[in-house]
Amino acid sequence: MILTRTPFRLPLGGGSTDLPGYYEKHGGFIFSVTINLYMYIGLNRPPADDLIRLKYRDSEEVEKIADLKHNIARAALQRTGVAKMVEISSMADVSDGTGLGSSASYLVGLLNALHILKGENISRRQLAEEAFEIATEDLGLPDGKQDFYLAAFGNFCILDIAQDGSVMVSPAKVSRGTQQEFEKRTLLFYTGLRRSSVDILQEQQVKLKASDFDALTLKHEIKRIGQEILRSMEANDLDKFGRLMDEHWQVKRRMSQKMSNDSFDELYDKVKSVGVLGGKIVGAGGGGFFLVYCQDGSQTAVRKIFADYSMREIDYRVDAGGTQVILHRPRSLNTI
Repeated sequence: MILTRTPFRLPLGGGSTDLPGYYEKHGGFIFSVTINLYMYIGLNRPPADDLIRLKYRDSEEVEKIADLKHNIARAALQRTGVAKMVEISSMADVSDGTGLGSSASYLVGLLNALHILKGENISRRQLAEEAFEIATEDLGLPDGKQDFYLAAFGNFCILDIAQDGSVMVSPAKVSRGTQQEFEKRTLLFYTGLRRSSVDILQEQQVKLKASDFDALTLKHEIKRIGQEILRSMEANDLDKFGRLMDEHWQVKRRMSQKMSNDSFDELYDKVKSVGVLGGKIVGAGGGGFFLVYCQDGSQTAVRKIFADYSMREIDYRVDAGGTQVILHRPRSLNTI
């Protein structure tokens, strides 16, 4: 039995400059953090037959990989060559389609388990790149690098992406005190809406590949703001971080009409009036989670407004580990 645990992520700065349509011409920059909300992948090898069993929201039992309906699991099994006698189950703290990078966490966690099954010790970078290749090459998804690298590495993480796609990964110099203040003042609420990021990301990729001037200008702004957000966090200037989040959200909303809606805009105006300095819809936009940064002492008023909109607060802390194997126990262990 193998069990992996892979964290979800909160993008803090530079989001969408990790798309190939942008970084291949201008280089990308990402600053993000992983949190203690997880994807769990369990892998077993039932010895009684050679079937492939997959358990998620649905349940599948097939003889051949090609017959699997779950695209991500099918592609991961094909890449790793695990073609029979395997059972895979998944559990998650948060549903898919909520902007926290759940698909990437699933894929990275599954690849981690499959390579352990095969006795292969591969690096976090290899996991991230293999997952990115599966998503973009094998499945044709319009994904960027961020989600896969954050799922693999974890913590406050900086990605500098070169035009050739190579990624320099480095930990942000965020102090323990800054982290604790960040966790105290940055609140996360579930909107109750789930959506696929594919349409929003595909729209951005098309504009970038066509060298759309407005799309490029907005991406340049997103990169600049992201770099300033990193500097403010490393300097322990969290109020500046909050104001930069607001600037980021105003730019992000201009990228697509699907980013927000009238209800979200109304809610954002209300919480800003009681002490929120900045916030955004996490991920590609359109639903999922609302992340807001509060001036100290305003949290109670902010929580009340979100409760009036029937949005549940999700308590979280920073995760420092990235994807991990938390159980690896061969059937033969401790038998007579």
